Amino acid sequence: MMVFCAATFKLAAQTPFNTTDSIDINNIAASVLVHGDMWWNPALGTGECKFPKGTGRSVSNAGAVWMSGYDAGNNLHVAAQTYKQAGNDYWPGPLDISGSLSYATSALWAHIWKINRTDISAFHSHLIHTTYNTPLSILSWPGKGNVYATVNGGAPLTVSGDMAPFMDLNHSGIYEPLLGEYPDFKGDQALWWVFSDNDPGHTTTHGMPLGVEVHVMAYAYKRNRMIDNVIYYDFNIINKSGNNYHNFRWAIWDDIELYGYFENFISFDSSRRMCIGYNPSNDDWLNGHPSNSDKKGPLAGLTLISLPGDFGYTYVPAGSFTYYDNDQSFKGIPFTDTEYNNYMRSKFRYGRHITNDFAGPGIPSHGSGSGPDCNYVFTGDPADSTQWSECSSNNNPGERRIILSSNDFYLNAGSNQHIVMGLVVIDTNVGGCGRITLDSIKNLADTAWHIFRYPLRPFNGADSNSVTQSTDSSLVIYPNPAHDVLYIKNNTANANEESIRIYNAIGQYINTPISKTGNINEVNISSFARGIYFVKYSTCTLHKTVKFLKE
Repeated sequence: MMVFCAATFKLAAQTPFNTTDSIDINNIAASVLVHGDMWWNPALGTGECKFPKGTGRSVSNAGAVWMSGYDAGNNLHVAAQTYKQAGNDYWPGPLDISGSLSYATSALWAHIWKINRTDISAFHSHLIHTTYNTPLSILSWPGKGNVYATVNGGAPLTVSGDMAPFMDLNHSGIYEPLLGEYPDFKGDQALWWVFSDNDPGHTTTHGMPLGVEVHVMAYAYKRNRMIDNVIYYDFNIINKSGNNYHNFRWAIWDDIELYGYFENFISFDSSRRMCIGYNPSNDDWLNGHPSNSDKKGPLAGLTLISLPGDFGYTYVPAGSFTYYDNDQSFKGIPFTDTEYNNYMRSKFRYGRHITNDFAGPGIPSHGSGSGPDCNYVFTGDPADSTQWSECSSNNNPGERRIILSSNDFYLNAGSNQHIVMGLVVIDTNVGGCGRITLDSIKNLADTAWHIFRYPLRPFNGADSNSVTQSTDSSLVIYPNPAHDVLYIKNNTANANEESIRIYNAIGQYINTPISKTGNINEVNISSFARGIYFVKYSTCTLHKTVKFLKE
């Protein structure tokens, strides 16, 4: 009886956390959770990946990260998640020095940090930073050593290791927001959180844990352009076990839902490492019934933008693209570590390899019949009846649960690997087999890849031409950020009697060479350390203090 009570108490104490937040700055509103899952609300059991934002229409019912690898003894280690109804493999929080995670630590780290580019703008508007004028999103950011880091309810958080990225202006390795340091992120809005797979339980796959810690940054842009239909997810996978893993795979699982549970088809574009969900009927997605509306529904895709093994403009192929049905057949719901691993490796539940069983237009094909083994299902264009697609195979729409995985890579003890995935969603004017085209989502994926490689500049950030934080057009200070030389230009007619003094972030005067040609002063800052500095500029009629960044 005592053993039973103890076990019951342990299970109750390990209740999963329902902490969520959303990227919602552009045309998509997509939630994330702290257990390695995303795009759904566990409290309500509803999809939370809305497009267009504000319509209440979901393009995914849920998603989650899957991983697997083999240790030196070829023992399989797996971590995966779906709806958590069968347990949890992932828990919020970082692993300790022993490679484990307690429930108490997990409860403390069950938090998602959200930052907007406008927060950075507000931060930069102050010459001196205090706990009162620094936005909470910047002050509480979980950068290493931040004494102001907090979680839900304002509880203090000790951040002893390398966690959320930040601009380390003085190279101290410690996040110090009151010295002008701030979160480092791409896009106009970002979320950051951390989860691990070794305790408080490993009850989804029931296999051996990997002992990995995953730092995630989700971010998006708002520019009134195509990029507004993209959300990026950057996963930093850190191996804190003592194992050197080979044949390691990372995968994204997605319960895609464009129309409803049973009204979806899927496709794969190998050149973009992208899986796509589309509408097989000609129904009007916005109104929920057949019509002649111009809007026939969205195309939704997941594209693997950066994988281990990519080098320059050479990209490794995706490892596999498979699916399973919501049943207990041989291509149904996985229950064991081996079954989860199979789905990440071009196989169905019991180890049967998927096949290209396309036999011609109109003949049902599910990747499970006769034909050569293959790594991806439904690789053809649904507009072309001679290519292998669900349209040309005359399949019945259904509840597709898809798994898109990386190729094999090594993840040695103490090492890390980065994976970047893009969620891309776009409206279509044409729906239904025989009419649908995937060109628009492929173009959107190309945009997402390009912007990842060449990130857009922040609206409030500085470029190399002319940016000043002075609101008086008579005084121009550029470039900002600056590297070796800072230029100070007074556009007024008489600026002969001027005083220019440079101060660091703690108010110390810095004596540095200044030369002048015409109305332009040239300040040599090549010997300055990286950080925030101030120009105090004075004439008989103008007095300004302007902040600049030395990079």
